[in-house]
Amino acid sequence: MTGLTAARALVEQGIDVVVLDKGRAVGGRMATRRWQGAVFDHGAQHFSVRTAEFADVVDGLRAGGVADVWMKTRSWTHPERGVESRYVGVGGMRRIPETLATGLAVGTGIQVDAVEVAPGRVTIVSGGERVVTGTGAIVTAPLPQSHRLLSDAGCSVGDDVGELLAAGYDATLAVLAVLDRPSGLESGHRADPSGAIAWIADNQHKGASPVPALTIHSSADFASSRIDDDPAAWGAELIAAARPHHDGVVIHHMTHRWLFSAPRATATVGAVAVRAAAPVVLAGEIFAGARVEGAH
Repeated sequence: MTGLTAARALVEQGIDVVVLDKGRAVGGRMATRRWQGAVFDHGAQHFSVRTAEFADVVDGLRAGGVADVWMKTRSWTHPERGVESRYVGVGGMRRIPETLATGLAVGTGIQVDAVEVAPGRVTIVSGGERVVTGTGAIVTAPLPQSHRLLSDAGCSVGDDVGELLAAGYDATLAVLAVLDRPSGLESGHRADPSGAIAWIADNQHKGASPVPALTIHSSADFASSRIDDDPAAWGAELIAAARPHHDGVVIHHMTHRWLFSAPRATATVGAVAVRAAAPVVLAGEIFAGARVEGAH
């Protein structure tokens, strides 16, 4: 969301932009996977709208049939905000970044291995090849990865970024499960910040999957204690922990590790300029809160 939003804003100003994405498709944290006839949102599950600027964007997405309200609920992390609408991508969360990428020059499946910074010039290296050279760069990977790239390039970030880096991230372990019948989850989800499971979402209920399909996200404590274990073991544990909360039996499942799932601390600003010989900006989920709207 951050990279695509920035790219669109620059293109509107007449600036040539190339977006590079490590994934096989755009999406980042707004990831959707199709498997065994099911569709799973396995990263961000929904998002809220709290600013007029983002409301304009979401109104346009809704008018185009790309996003819609899934449910209205009170946040268990910020109950003081009252009941809010929770939005999703129609057919999966990835539909939104796919739409925002329309018309942009986007290269997928490109892992950035190094950034070379010279006076007035930034070059991106992938697989030992210099793939793009430009007059500047916006770096939106998770902060530990971005910091390594920029440090190796001789760039200097401020103490405030160093504090965010030191705070670190919580990991999430995810199970994508196909059921033999509808889940029966009330309102299509269960949020529980205690125990092994933090969140269960019914992808059929939100309109993404044609068949019953659950996304099960672990708690941070569970992920911390199991991150290096055999996925077959912790996957089975999460399925067992979720079983009392839904109908149906899991007939297929797969697992996924989100190593940089949730930053433990975030900056209030949307981005920071890096001290470098060319314009380099550090942005992404660590800034403006770890939310889809914050990324925008």
